[in-house]
Amino acid sequence: MQPAMNADANPPKLRRKARPAAAFAALAQASLARIDACLDPLQRRDEPEDLHQLRVALRQARAVVWAMGPALPRQERDRWKRDLRTLARATTTVRDWDVFLAETIGPARELEPEDTILAAIADTARQRRDAAREAMLATLAAYRDWPLPALHRDLAHLAQLAARARARGGGARLAAFARRRVRRGRKQLRALARHARRGDPAAVHAQRIAGKRLRYVIEALAPVLPARYTGRLHGKLVKRQARLGRQIDGIVARRLMVECLDVQALPDDTPPLPGAS
Repeated sequence: MQPAMNADANPPKLRRKARPAAAFAALAQASLARIDACLDPLQRRDEPEDLHQLRVALRQARAVVWAMGPALPRQERDRWKRDLRTLARATTTVRDWDVFLAETIGPARELEPEDTILAAIADTARQRRDAAREAMLATLAAYRDWPLPALHRDLAHLAQLAARARARGGGARLAAFARRRVRRGRKQLRALARHARRGDPAAVHAQRIAGKRLRYVIEALAPVLPARYTGRLHGKLVKRQARLGRQIDGIVARRLMVECLDVQALPDDTPPLPGAS
């Protein structure tokens, strides 16, 4: 079954004739609320699903910043991109270890429960995962002190800019702006997909990230987009994301296995993946 286009119970109400800056303020406010709602469970308990929900909220927020970026003042846009990227990167290592333990080591140990090497690998993986989680929690705790206040201040400023633009009349309207950004995202994704056909892991990773971003852009802007984007294109992106996700998880699993075994390095055809997924 295809996922709902927007998981929020009360998503922002977007109007086709709204100014993009006003739409960003509404969407970003909802994104900050989702991120904030994910932080408390992570501090109270250690469940991979809590981390997954935070990562989804961060991807949604970053997609909104990309989509609405041309309508934002450069200083605010750059701050949001930087701060959200920092938060996303803080979660990546823990997520990689969680997937490795659940999808690689767990099934292997079920097949060979007495294997001492697998047991040692599992212990090492858990230790490194727990250390990465401590570092992640420190970053997330600091987030509420800064940059969260600056991001909320930006939203108030952008709301004022949108009100002034509305009073003056003219300027871009959300529906046309949203279509242009989706077309831009599709063009970028096609270029990355062509590059990824050679099988380079970093290129495949970049294709996957661009596909995720476009998916979340469509979900965020669904109320003002044509059905051809919210239906068939969105469905294709979801299916492709699952396929590329399995491919990338396999590459990451090889790297983490090497780390656990203290092997020197991976072959040249499996370089580390850049950035947060």
